[in-house]
Amino acid sequence: MKNITIQSESTDRSTDDVLSWLHYLAPDAIVNKYFDTCEIRKIKIELSNRESLKIALNETAETYNRAYWYRRGRFVFRSADDKHFLNGVEHKIAGEYLTPLLKFINGNIHSNGINKFSDNEIEKLDMLHACVGLSISIPDTLITDNLGDVKKFLEQHGSIICKPAKNPFINTTVGSASIRFSGPTELITRANVDELPETFIACLFQKYIPKKIEIRSFYLGGQFYSMAIFSQSNPKTQIDFRNYDHQKPNRVVPYTLPVSLRNKLQKLMTRLEMSSGSFDLILTPDNKYFFLEVNPIGQFQWVSRNCNYFLEKLIATHLLK
Repeated sequence: MKNITIQSESTDRSTDDVLSWLHYLAPDAIVNKYFDTCEIRKIKIELSNRESLKIALNETAETYNRAYWYRRGRFVFRSADDKHFLNGVEHKIAGEYLTPLLKFINGNIHSNGINKFSDNEIEKLDMLHACVGLSISIPDTLITDNLGDVKKFLEQHGSIICKPAKNPFINTTVGSASIRFSGPTELITRANVDELPETFIACLFQKYIPKKIEIRSFYLGGQFYSMAIFSQSNPKTQIDFRNYDHQKPNRVVPYTLPVSLRNKLQKLMTRLEMSSGSFDLILTPDNKYFFLEVNPIGQFQWVSRNCNYFLEKLIATHLLK
């Protein structure tokens, strides 16, 4: 009987679709589901020359051959005899001590599956730097906290953009209120650069790349499932298609990446030790491809539905193998 573990968010619709396919394809499969926050109250790791590695979380043994899909969510350690999260100094000490254990567990029980929690720690700069070594074209990039550097960069390229160097979606708590906000991609021109302060928090600036189309490509099992997004003709989505125009949605169609680019991107995934992810790419008017980023937990449902790829069935089948 197949045993599968899925960690995700309770509101993620893509996870619901994968669960439906698992129930349809293998009704007798045991699916262990962890949503939002996976609380770890008890942890046990045994290492020995005589026996294979043993790991138990919350008194449940974890095994190498259990299929695992990390979609979203996080682990939180709680004391075994306390109903409340550790706080203050205790929380800091526990975090410093337990984080290496979490990384070890993550790398050893989640190796047989799709993605892992530590994929979230792969930074955008790591991706861009890896692309340079693999001859994957990226926009010229600058990270600085100085207006003078920005002006020189703008003078060099004529038109640049500013975007977050990390995940643009931020969740935080202020008092009793939960706040979620995002940092958008903004166009910086000679007309508005003087509006910036002399110094600021270090930001990521890139040369603005004109585009024929944007491409979202989902990667799994060595295969790419790509969609072309005609975002350039709409002023609202011209800089970034994620500034969705729900009144006049962008036209999207299935797309096939060239073999040479697919080979390079596959090498990138190997170097980043990622088994799956959603690529954002640009095709310029003179037919050159530029890499923007690859997100291990990016949205793929709209790619699946608009292009009839049935990615949710593909993920379920992959887990059942």
